[in-house]
Amino acid sequence: MSYLLKRENTYYYNRNTPTIYRDLDPRKNVRISLGTACKRTALRKSLALDDAIVDYWQSLLTDSQSHDLERFGKIVHIARQMGFAYKPITEVAALPMQELLERILALQSASEKQVKAVLGGKEASSISLSQALEKYWQLSQDLVFNKSESQIRKWRNPRIKAINSFIAIVGDKPLKEVIKSDITSFREWWVKRVNNEGKDPDSANKDFIHLKGILELVSDRESIGLDIAHLFKKIKLKKAIKQTRLPFTSDQIVSLLNNPKLSEMGSDGRNLLMIVAETGARPSEIIGLLPEDIILNDAIPHIYIRNRKDKMLKTPHSERTIPLVGYALEAFRNCPNGFLKYRNKPDNLTNAISKFLRDHRLTPSRQHTVYSLRHSFQDRILSVNAPDRVQAELMGHKFNRPKYGNGASLEQKRDWLNKICLKS
Repeated sequence: MSYLLKRENTYYYNRNTPTIYRDLDPRKNVRISLGTACKRTALRKSLALDDAIVDYWQSLLTDSQSHDLERFGKIVHIARQMGFAYKPITEVAALPMQELLERILALQSASEKQVKAVLGGKEASSISLSQALEKYWQLSQDLVFNKSESQIRKWRNPRIKAINSFIAIVGDKPLKEVIKSDITSFREWWVKRVNNEGKDPDSANKDFIHLKGILELVSDRESIGLDIAHLFKKIKLKKAIKQTRLPFTSDQIVSLLNNPKLSEMGSDGRNLLMIVAETGARPSEIIGLLPEDIILNDAIPHIYIRNRKDKMLKTPHSERTIPLVGYALEAFRNCPNGFLKYRNKPDNLTNAISKFLRDHRLTPSRQHTVYSLRHSFQDRILSVNAPDRVQAELMGHKFNRPKYGNGASLEQKRDWLNKICLKS
């Protein structure tokens, strides 16, 4: 977007400060005169200025650039203020004559720094692939706002895996020297793993997606100029037919929850199974509840699944209230404060439950997991012909029609849940 505003005969760059930067930049908006009545010139200057201002806002978040990168950033900033993207001097020399002349004409009364910025004065910093990953963490801090430590770790790990695997194949070379054959070599390595080791093609594709994201962001912000579209064109592998999780039948769930062997698993594991079975909520959502989210002394006992500053939900539609019936109500009466021991480590509990169920052969097949209870809930609520909106609100899914009003009440949800309640 160009963020142009025209007042009388002058164009202005005008942009509201994005919410994510408001704590750092309290201005409601940024308005800067572009000094021209020509829309074409204003558009060029506005786009360049926007790049520089976004870089500035990002620097407020990161504030950890090396001293040399900071000097380079200032040169880039000055060049963009003048309406030109910074290029190293070797690239400026190779520009078409028309663009080169435009740059020279723009230098009337220019300072030494501006001359360096427009005509090039130093080469872009050489950032290695491993350094690019560290740079990526700095530049992408807005992507982990409101995530818990566990969520940040799970967000970082696949990106670390992707860049480390790529480095193992092509070496820790400078980012600006990455070429198409490097990406192709990485793809060929993955093809061999899929063919010889039975690896899932989706794992390869995730590596390509994460690698592309890292290279694209760092290349753009550091003006390295990688042709990302060319590098990653036709790289993805054909997806395999995945074996999905199988849902339990209602009888299988009741048999599982009443199996004497569950007494050996521990109360947290048993309670979580009972709650997921009757609410259909994601295990991580249940484990993340705080005591104030568990309302047992209400006319309709319920839980409130919501976003928190340090723990984001999977999607905006995931925020919801779910009445407690049957096994879920019994379980929460056993643990009214929730699962505080595992709140920031949900995988520890779900992995322990999965291992216990496998070791004791308590599931019908290996495709039946803890998460299968959520699939079963969806089947059960569908089987009683609950309205689509009620199903979406209970599952935490997007309702694909215009949404009016407040939706189903707790009482209405409770009535539908009573129809599929597992515990008489």
